[in-house]
Amino acid sequence: MPEKEIKQNNQTASEKFIEYIDIVNYQLREPVANIFASLPIMADNISSANTESALENLNAVYRRTYSIIKCVNNLTAVSKLQSGYQYEKTAIDFSQLVKNAFQSSQMVLPAYYSLNCYVDGGCIIMGSQPLLSMALFNILLNSFEYRKEDDVQVSVELKRENGRCVLTYRDNSKGIKPEIIGRVFEPFYSSDPYNDGEISTKLGIGLYIAKQAVNQAGGTILMQSQFGSGVNIVISIPEYSDETAILKSKASDFMLNKYSEMFVQLCEYCQLPDLI
Repeated sequence: MPEKEIKQNNQTASEKFIEYIDIVNYQLREPVANIFASLPIMADNISSANTESALENLNAVYRRTYSIIKCVNNLTAVSKLQSGYQYEKTAIDFSQLVKNAFQSSQMVLPAYYSLNCYVDGGCIIMGSQPLLSMALFNILLNSFEYRKEDDVQVSVELKRENGRCVLTYRDNSKGIKPEIIGRVFEPFYSSDPYNDGEISTKLGIGLYIAKQAVNQAGGTILMQSQFGSGVNIVISIPEYSDETAILKSKASDFMLNKYSEMFVQLCEYCQLPDLI
């Protein structure tokens, strides 16, 4: 390769890295800056006994703190996955995990979110429960971040088919342009289809995490979309047939843990647990 071309390629890679660092910086700096700006206002409200205003500001700080936890969690997961780290796998009641995740989210997300959920029982798989939980909520988060209006319609179906657990997820989001869809599972790639090429402020790692979570469970994940008409995601994971699997399987109750992936990943949209 000519020296001039090598230099240009290196420069392009360097520019992309700097661009991504700026996005990470924004994701962490913006909520921290807002927290610092809120503290004097809260202190003034408390000292003047304006408790209603103080509580409102405190809740804003609370939400921004969740945003920071979310950014750190996702970056930590990506760092591990990119280094080849294999998460511990256990027997998981995937039926219960999917049902808990989406039904719990329905209780804390805005009224404009509607869910149609059908789940076959007895879908036992081997995988990382924390990673798969993160994957499910990252997929759901995309439906909110790329919604056309304040109208998010999601359909989830989990079935047992020929020794596999097949999860089909559909939404009514903006959809994905044909030239973009081949890159959606790449790490650090983010593009709002209506931004006309503008730099996105998203980290672009949610779907990458989802793909790796499914891969580590021995499965596959495919996405189809017609631009303007939502997305269709199909996840297929082999069943785990050990007779003792059901007794050992695990699933999360996301409403009982205030720092669960549901509240962390959906923090911009959901009703967070009470402070008091």
